[in-house]
Amino acid sequence: MSIEFRETRPDELREAAAVMASALMSTPLSDEDWDDRGQASWESMPSYTAWDGDRCVGHAGQFALATMVPGGARLATGAVSRVGVLATHRRRGVATGLMQALVRDADRREFDLMSLRASEATIYERFGFGLAGEFCAIDLLPKQARPIRGAATDGTFRMLRPGEIVDVLPDLYDRVAFTRPGVIERPVSWWPRLFKSAIKSDKPSFVVVHTDADGVDDGFVHYETAWDEEHPDGPTGKGEVFDLYATTPGVELALWRYICDVDLVTRWKAFERPVDDVLRHACHNVRAYRVRSFEDEQWVRLVDVDAALAGRTYRQVDGSIRVAVTDPLLPTNDGTYEIAPHGAKRTDAPDADIVTDIAGLSAAYLGGTTWHSLAATGRATAANPADITLADALFHSTPLPFCGTFF
Repeated sequence: MSIEFRETRPDELREAAAVMASALMSTPLSDEDWDDRGQASWESMPSYTAWDGDRCVGHAGQFALATMVPGGARLATGAVSRVGVLATHRRRGVATGLMQALVRDADRREFDLMSLRASEATIYERFGFGLAGEFCAIDLLPKQARPIRGAATDGTFRMLRPGEIVDVLPDLYDRVAFTRPGVIERPVSWWPRLFKSAIKSDKPSFVVVHTDADGVDDGFVHYETAWDEEHPDGPTGKGEVFDLYATTPGVELALWRYICDVDLVTRWKAFERPVDDVLRHACHNVRAYRVRSFEDEQWVRLVDVDAALAGRTYRQVDGSIRVAVTDPLLPTNDGTYEIAPHGAKRTDAPDADIVTDIAGLSAAYLGGTTWHSLAATGRATAANPADITLADALFHSTPLPFCGTFF
């Protein structure tokens, strides 16, 4: 029997959610969890499902939101999520059919970009996604880290009550989080999921807000603590930082200073930190900041190359380059684009300085993957190596891209 691909109807969402639970090795949402936090999230995400007769065998969806790109603009993005196929239907083209439908759907919805967090790093390049941003997981030893250099000293802290979290954080996040390329908007339906433990108080989970001297909230941190019974020095405290955003590096470091002063905690971990994290250089002892792993974070696909390239800024350097791009799924993107310090546009010029595909251009787009790396690994070609150097200078972005939100 052939597989049918179609947009998911509202009455099919619960079955699609069960398929995703199976594909991701978890149990389906209970009726309580579906009513409490699942249904609203699923209803807010346009999606496609694969059907073998009357049985749902695969699902892929994308949230409509915006991503900040170099220069500060926020571009319309399809945040791809909940991609999975039943084990009984693997290697039958189900994932391919779903992702192709999703890319075409993003084009119809006039998204500039698509973005995803990959469970496996070998899947999505064939659909035009490139690795555009990375993160590191860290351990932080507060005793050795103190004092934190560069921390703002003229603010105050307050701990939010559970009932205040959803009221305070969405607007605060929108004001303070967009300091790096790659940061995304968070839909309303995400907040109860991201802060479930702090809201329900079923764990020692806390949200602390920093307020500046003028009484304006300018940063926050979300963390959990627990007893560390296996510590070699005997029972002591351990903690994990989930979210930490602030308007300036000084406020960011003030929040880390607060974290380092939490009583009893002798070891912190954070699963997602920027690879150019300012905290490492702010520690009194740089070795108090220990990188445990270095991993891929954002996989980006340009959906509308004209709009995406025009939507970001470029470094003020001497010269311009022409990049030829091919896009097998969205051939309207095929063409040559001239990129200069003042902007980017499509050109009819016959010759290109660099040739790549949509996955290569998407990888370089946020400034997190260099053209040098793309050329060295055969994903971009240039007759003149100087053009690769110029492209890197144009696309370079400081600070490096970082999303910080799992979706």
